[in-house]
Amino acid sequence: MDKKRLKTLLLGLTAGVAYAFLVMLLVTHYHQNVSVAYIFVLPLILGAIPVLFSTKEQLQSYKTYLLLPWGITLTFFFLALVFRFEGMICLTIIVAPFLAIGTLGAFIYRLVRLKKEGQETKLYISLFVPFVILLIETNIQPTTQVQTVTTSLEINADKLKIWENLKNVKNIRPNEIKTHFVHLIGIPKPTNGELDKGEVGGVRNITWEKGIKFKENIKSWDEGNGFAYDIQVDPTSIPPTTLDEHVMIGGKYFDVLEGSYKIDKIGPKKNLVTLSCTYRVTTNLNFYSTLWAEFILGDFNEMILEIIKKRSETEN
Repeated sequence: MDKKRLKTLLLGLTAGVAYAFLVMLLVTHYHQNVSVAYIFVLPLILGAIPVLFSTKEQLQSYKTYLLLPWGITLTFFFLALVFRFEGMICLTIIVAPFLAIGTLGAFIYRLVRLKKEGQETKLYISLFVPFVILLIETNIQPTTQVQTVTTSLEINADKLKIWENLKNVKNIRPNEIKTHFVHLIGIPKPTNGELDKGEVGGVRNITWEKGIKFKENIKSWDEGNGFAYDIQVDPTSIPPTTLDEHVMIGGKYFDVLEGSYKIDKIGPKKNLVTLSCTYRVTTNLNFYSTLWAEFILGDFNEMILEIIKKRSETEN
């Protein structure tokens, strides 16, 4: 690669990262919400920026331009994480559209520049599109959507033994927890769950790593078969660096409202245990937010059921 082309690519990379930070800061300051302009429009422009800085001769090598948006995105994400503009969970949630749409943007802009003369001015005007979309979004009220995630696991143990492990999940050891996706993105692991009394009005105190605490207030109780609860989070127990505002439980964008456990006998020493969680999302992107909420909560529920299964099937 000649020096002139390398310089052009580095310029496109630097300009793309700077532009991404500008849009992010404006979204944070003026919109304060999960934004279409940020997640779906910005990546398109990040794919275009290196193309705008290149000559038509340089654009003949298309592979570099299709991959350069990935370099811009990953550099931007790394710096945003280091300087704590974004958390790992949020970056994981938005990385797929950034990479895919960024490559699409590079592909489209490259074709336009190669096939049509005198399009540079019109293409540069498109740099203002995220700001126009952002302006529109500031006047749109976010909507609230409530959904329930249900996860089931078959456990080969006596129903009574399973019931005892459902009520209390005390002193969870690290070797009891299989590695799940939720851990890889920084969601703390549970360490203890203790019920004060088995009846309506009882409280199950839950503790996660990093000192996170919340209460499950029992609202229905079916001895030996299941129970349901409302969730009360202690916001002071959640370190600001653990869950950022977009995924904060009990926050304005996301909350877990209630849950329930149920045991169904399906054979001799064979039972189906079901854990359900009802959650809320309040954004302008509920179609995308609910996809991730379903996946993350389902993964977390599966981890909890695996602990109960392991304890129920191995205890004497």
